[in-house]
Amino acid sequence: MSWRPITLTAVAALAAALAVPGTAVADDPPPPQVESRAGTEAPAEVSGLAEPAGAGDLVQAAKAHLEDPRYHLDPDDLVPLQTITDGTDRTVRFAQRHRDLPVFGGQYLVHFTDRDGQRVVTGAGGRFLTELSVDPTPTVTAETAGKLARNLLIKNRVARESVEAGAGELVVVPRGTGVLAWRIPLKGHDRAAKRPILRDAYVDARSGAPLFAVDRLHFEGPVQATGQSAHGEQRTLNAYQRADDAYELRDRARPMWNGGTGEILTYDAAGGDVFDYLEPGIPAGTEPARSPTQAFGPAHTESGAVDAHHGAGEVYEYYRRLGREGLDGKGGTMHSVVNVTLSGEPFANAFWDGTKMVYGGGGPDYHSFAAGLDVVGHEMTHGVITNSADLVYLGQSGAMNEGLADYFGNAIETDALGIPLSDPDASLLGQGICRTAAPAECAIRDLDDDRNAVEDYLGVTVSLDSGGVHLNSTIFSGALWDIRERLGGAKTDKIVYKALTEYMTPLDDFVDGRRAVESAARAARLPARDRITVARAFERHGITPGWDRRIGTDSRVLVDGLTDAFVKPDVAGDRYVAVNSDADATGPTSVLTGRVRGGKAVKLSDNDQWNTAPATDGRRAVWVSFDDAQTSFQILSRPLDGRSPVTTVHETTRLVASVVVSGDDLAWEEVDLNTGESQVWLKRGTGEPVNVSAEDGAQGLQPSLAGGRLAYLRWAVQDGVPHTTPVVHDLATGTRTVLPEVPSTGDTPSASAVPVLTSRYLVWLVDTDGDGTYGVMRAAADGTGATALVPDGPELGFPTWLDASDSAVTVGLFTSFSVEDNAGLPKLFQVPLNGGTLQRYSCNRGDQYLFAAGDGARAVWLDGTAADTDLVTRPGPARRC
Repeated sequence: MSWRPITLTAVAALAAALAVPGTAVADDPPPPQVESRAGTEAPAEVSGLAEPAGAGDLVQAAKAHLEDPRYHLDPDDLVPLQTITDGTDRTVRFAQRHRDLPVFGGQYLVHFTDRDGQRVVTGAGGRFLTELSVDPTPTVTAETAGKLARNLLIKNRVARESVEAGAGELVVVPRGTGVLAWRIPLKGHDRAAKRPILRDAYVDARSGAPLFAVDRLHFEGPVQATGQSAHGEQRTLNAYQRADDAYELRDRARPMWNGGTGEILTYDAAGGDVFDYLEPGIPAGTEPARSPTQAFGPAHTESGAVDAHHGAGEVYEYYRRLGREGLDGKGGTMHSVVNVTLSGEPFANAFWDGTKMVYGGGGPDYHSFAAGLDVVGHEMTHGVITNSADLVYLGQSGAMNEGLADYFGNAIETDALGIPLSDPDASLLGQGICRTAAPAECAIRDLDDDRNAVEDYLGVTVSLDSGGVHLNSTIFSGALWDIRERLGGAKTDKIVYKALTEYMTPLDDFVDGRRAVESAARAARLPARDRITVARAFERHGITPGWDRRIGTDSRVLVDGLTDAFVKPDVAGDRYVAVNSDADATGPTSVLTGRVRGGKAVKLSDNDQWNTAPATDGRRAVWVSFDDAQTSFQILSRPLDGRSPVTTVHETTRLVASVVVSGDDLAWEEVDLNTGESQVWLKRGTGEPVNVSAEDGAQGLQPSLAGGRLAYLRWAVQDGVPHTTPVVHDLATGTRTVLPEVPSTGDTPSASAVPVLTSRYLVWLVDTDGDGTYGVMRAAADGTGATALVPDGPELGFPTWLDASDSAVTVGLFTSFSVEDNAGLPKLFQVPLNGGTLQRYSCNRGDQYLFAAGDGARAVWLDGTAADTDLVTRPGPARRC
């Protein structure tokens, strides 16, 4: 391992102190320190304490300590979750409640130890929101919240059809003074990705605004269980002989077995559908893997049962050495289910769902993921995390969740198999699951990949990979790997486990995670030189305060740190419109406008409702506003100069998904929340709205206005097959032109999308052969003379959206669906409207997903490069990066 020069001032000072005779760094504890956290009076951490504590009940002693005014919290708002014991150290973990409702991510911990027979408090910290003030009465019903979550947070239209919303639970989301929200479970099937959907969606219970969704299925890449041990070795299994002399993979030989619970139990789904295994627990009728003799034969290696059962035992023993009884820390039974399928086909994955492991049934290229002990350890560690810090599976906290699962999964395998950390493959995760590929080619991730936060952080918003939970995990786990490599496994594993269970809280970011590990090292009395090693590892991976502000960009920021990453901006002339909330994201959500040449953005909306989907023609802005009871969706309008008040243009009981404006003409897409059907409506001046796309069996989507014409996408199903093509509606004559379907070159009809009008042309995306790649079509504004501006094929790749001005077409593109670095994230490209070469628009390395085309070659977009969501602009393409 090569080490970079370290420039951290604090580390250098500590190293210098070690060389000075008499310096107290190595022996004397640091003085008590209080670290504050923005947005709350409760400290992020109080460390270095040695204060006497009550000798009675530990929970009451912890609450009594928290009554100290320095914590600024009410202990009555804390509910005990668990108590962690580590030798003489004990930690009480509390969950915050506000007005008897759970606070999302709110947890606080108190640390004790025994010194000379006396219990003392050594520190406390976490996340407790002192500024909460939430009315617990919802104005939006759980049923309505479920419909909104399904329609607004499931972006894939085909997948959305399969999604069902479950029963809602009221929670408090810690934004500003708090947001009352419904937690809505969403369950469905993403057929394109060949995986089930199981998410917790959070919807504002007063405005109906979708807040975010957290994936409950922690997937780990492609799995197709084929059985047989990873290296073809005979395994010794703890089994159970039944009264009928059959044998089950039911392990009751571990110390956690108490006569009623605490076993390791492996079930065989026998080809059952994975959707039957998404709910907590084991479905009725699912039987443990069974054999007529003590020899579990080829069928059980083929199903993955042997490896899953053996791996679960190794995971248990590893965590028991760290002082933990089972995944829940209480000796609860560890469940695994093998041999599931996806709609009758091999299920190429495995996941932890919060209560059990689920493994697919195999395929031609992969062994079961259960055949990779590091993957078994990774997935089951999600259970340990759920039952300790419960790191939220979103953004940096989610990347830490994945990174810790990587770290412990790797540690479990290297320890159990005796793999030295000097082995070139030791840092790989999942290297043993492939049938034929070499370890480095098969591995899912490499903990020793040297990624640095500033240089390598994948700049995604929460719309992709839950904010980069997999994509950015090795930045954190890489630092932990470096520490393990330098300090050894036994010492490092203990420190990282202590950090996870005693110092981390659900919404921690990378810097919080570093603080937790360093606090655990300090609490474990590691010598100063070892603490320097810990600090250097995080330094080497760029995890330092303010690291995200050191990422370079080539665009100009119009609005810094938007709090809504799901709403597309718009631009016309020198004016843009976008949606944002207050700095603390408490709302009301507002429509902002500003000039692309610079200056401060100003607020156009003037209500306390949820405002979204803004559009502008350079003279006025229009947008959609929801009422609290979700009985009305309003289209509002205001001049960009703000000199006239907001006016209501239209009101409907249906969801307005998008809106466009050109002069006195307005068009929008309405969605029936009950049926999911979409139609395009037009309103001219003060006239009554007209459903212009109404026709039997067809829907209208994605309206565009320009030059006295309205274009939209016609979507209809004929004989079970979708057909799509643009429609152009002349506003003056009422003439409606349905463009012919672009000829197909494959086995299915061509698929058109996103028609956009300019003053002279209509442009749209088209996939002629059904392979997912598209081209750009151009026709005259009246729909005649269609021709390919960019042919369907690899040049355009996989588009996210399209917009156009009178001189250029801007397209967001995925160059690949395999996102391994920033180069694979969606980027903007541009081609002249009269034809020419497709050019890269911005060299920013991060996500460039939602955008709008302005005059000439200008574009504005939401950019994730700098580890948050900024509204940025450029006057033209960068051409070369």
